[in-house]
Order: sequence, then structure tokens, then C-alpha cells
Amino acid sequence: MKKFVLSAPYTLEAEDVPIPEITDDQVLLRIGYFGICGSDIQMYHGLHKYMTYPVVIGHEVSAVIEKTGKNVSGYTPGELVTVEPQVFCGECWPCKIGRFNVCQHLRVMGVHQDGFACEYFAIDPCYLHSCKGLDSKLATLIEPLAVGIGSVKRAGDLAGQNVVIVGAGTIGNLTAQSAQALGATRVMVTDINQKKLDYAKECGIEYCVNTSDISLSDAIDKYFGLQRADVIIDCAATRGSFASILEAARPSSKIIVTGNFKAPVEIEMPVLQRQEISLIGHMMYVREDFADAIRFVASGDIRLAGFITSVYPADRLKEAFAFIDENPDDVMKIVISMQE
Repeated sequence: MKKFVLSAPYTLEAEDVPIPEITDDQVLLRIGYFGICGSDIQMYHGLHKYMTYPVVIGHEVSAVIEKTGKNVSGYTPGELVTVEPQVFCGECWPCKIGRFNVCQHLRVMGVHQDGFACEYFAIDPCYLHSCKGLDSKLATLIEPLAVGIGSVKRAGDLAGQNVVIVGAGTIGNLTAQSAQALGATRVMVTDINQKKLDYAKECGIEYCVNTSDISLSDAIDKYFGLQRADVIIDCAATRGSFASILEAARPSSKIIVTGNFKAPVEIEMPVLQRQEISLIGHMMYVREDFADAIRFVASGDIRLAGFITSVYPADRLKEAFAFIDENPDDVMKIVISMQE
């Protein structure tokens, strides 16, 4: 089989290796598709602080079970699944309180150890989620959708809450849709890319604001009035976006950081302290977020139609990365087919 190894920045090569053997407690996946994520792009550019070279990339995956070990129950050959790619220790304190996503020894498939840019993958079924009834290409979006759901849940109960998402890319769009699905009263998404805002509007987000035309603070005041924003989620992860968020944040509100910052950011700490603004970090998801993602897609509460910009065969993987680099304003999600 073929696998695609990122051995250094911009160095991505195909290797021929045997199809993995499975133990009695594993399943063999035939990889159908994987999505290229923002973190994959950072890794490709050599800008990801926490990844490890060399690595087989890919953590947003759609696969079919090829075969199961004799001790495996609950899954059958031919079943469509996705993978929760976090490998955690189960022994540290975060793991013991159920926050496996921030395990002190966390490793992520496709980042710290080999992922799914390969034709077959042997895996323990505890990492799987059934996607019966879902489109096999769109199943690659369950993982980033789980990120959005996990982000919104960091805010707590959203009943009566106004939520703003800064950044209308893949994670921003899915976070905004998640906020609506999880009960927020009003949801706004902002960006300077009108195409992505137009798509967010197609996905059912009522307030889609181009902050090239109006400041974030003024937009919140215009659409949300006296209550302003109870929660602002940063999915843009730039110094400028965070500065505008802090300026716009209402006293006794929450700022959630979901985007991956590439550089340190200065924070005016007295603003947080004197206005009792809660700054909350967010990392990936827990298992329940995957289950919610699948449920929301199956019920139609979250729209994925039109999300995939292009599908490339695996032998054009470098071309896919080049297309993303050359057309960042036009890409929502590039998906790679491993079986063409």
C-alpha cells in the first residue's frame, strides 16, 4: 500500500509499505478520504510548534472497516466510520476527570504519530465512531465539527446567550453552526472574507458581518444591543483578531480561544481583571462531542453540503497543498481520496 510521509517542511513523499496486520483486538480500516486541516498546513510549512517529523499526516478521516479481529464486537466489515485521533494515557489527572483532550501525555494521530494519509490503517476500535447513513466524503468533516462543538461547550449553558465567532473558515463556520445547534439565542460570525461569510449565511447563520466595513465592537453593538456578546470565540487566531475581541468584550463575558496561534500575543491583563472577563482555552474535543457531531449532521441541524471545495486523488497531494497556498480565500475544505 501507499502512505504519504511529511519528513520536513514542504517535503512530502509517497512510500510503498505492506498492508498492516491486525491483532485479535484491532480492526483494519480501508481509508476512503481525509481532509486537509489548518494544522496540516502549519505542519507542511514548518510552523506547527508541537508536531513531530517524520509523520504520516491526516487526522480528519472517513474510512470503511475492511476486517475485524476475532475479539472485536460492535463493528462489521463494510461499515463507514470516522476516527477520534487522540491517544491519551488515561492516568494523568486531566484523564481521570474526563478531559482526555488535554492529557498531559497527549499524542494525536497525524501530528505526533502516523495518521491516515495511507490506504490501510490498523487501529483499536475504541477510537472509532460509526457514521452509518452519512456521506463518505462529508464524514471527514465530523472531526472539525467536533472541534466546534467542544469549543462552544466550553462556554457552558447557552440559553439566552449571544455568541460571536471571529473567523468564518472551516472551524469558525462549524463553531457558529454548533452554537446554534446547542441553543444560543443569537449567533454572529465575522470575517474579512465575503465569500466565506456568504457561505456562512447559506448555512443558516443569521448575522454574518464583514469587519472590513464595521469594527467588531460596533457590529456587536448594532446587532446585539445592550446585552452585547456573552461569549466571543476566537477562531481566527491572529494578534489583530484577539485585540479586537478584547476591545469588544463586555464586562462579565467569556472569550474562548479555539484557533491555533502561530506567535505569542500580548494581553492587557487589567482589562480582564477589572471587567471580570473570563479567558478560556479550548483544545479539540471529548468523545461526546464526536457523538453530538454525528447526531447533528444526521438530523440536519448542521449543514455540510457545499463545504468541500475540491477532492484530489492522493497522488496529487502536493498539488492540493499548493492550491490551498495559492487560493486561501477560496478554500473551505480540500479532501484527499486514498482509493483513486
